[in-house]
Amino acid sequence: MNGKNLFGVVVLVILGLFIAFTTVKTSETNEISPDLLNKKIIQQTRYFTPEEVAGMIISGDPSLQLIDVRSEIFYNKFTLKGAINIPIADFLKQENLDYLDQDVYKTVLFSNGTSDADVAWILATRLGYENVYVMKGGLNSWVENILQPNDKSVIWDRIDDEMYQYRRGASEYFGGKTIEADDGGSAPKTKKKVVRRKKKEVEGGCG
Repeated sequence: MNGKNLFGVVVLVILGLFIAFTTVKTSETNEISPDLLNKKIIQQTRYFTPEEVAGMIISGDPSLQLIDVRSEIFYNKFTLKGAINIPIADFLKQENLDYLDQDVYKTVLFSNGTSDADVAWILATRLGYENVYVMKGGLNSWVENILQPNDKSVIWDRIDDEMYQYRRGASEYFGGKTIEADDGGSAPKTKKKVVRRKKKEVEGGCG
């Protein structure tokens, strides 16, 4: 058994225990099979890079929904602009599942690194929610690549230069330089109201 498969098995065991001891009404969800979940884990298609997330924020992509799965304390100190706070400990509470039960949003989960957001993604995916993703590297990568971009390339070529210039532009947009800066993304004081947006309400299909 290779490392990825072992990781998937361990995650499934943890997931089963987590769901067993939560109050979520799993009978009302469209749970996928453990085998299908394991395939999705191995495919690694759940990730957006910080650059991709920055691009969606800058362009005002209406299909983007950001969810910060860290504790409220860390969320209030710093988060991404417009992000909703659903701490991972509360992720499966019934009132929070409405944020996941959307079929026209790309819901991007993030934490300090990738691990906690990955766990939240596994929980959401196991319960059958779609269009859920993870920001690769989390806020640590956001600070390093968006707020404080540096030339770290050993060999500087055109592709590196284009990425660096993109990151510099994004850094200027978000305030850059320091995670303490409010311009980088201030947290709303209260959780925003869930607005259910279904495909039938959007002309021309989903975004």
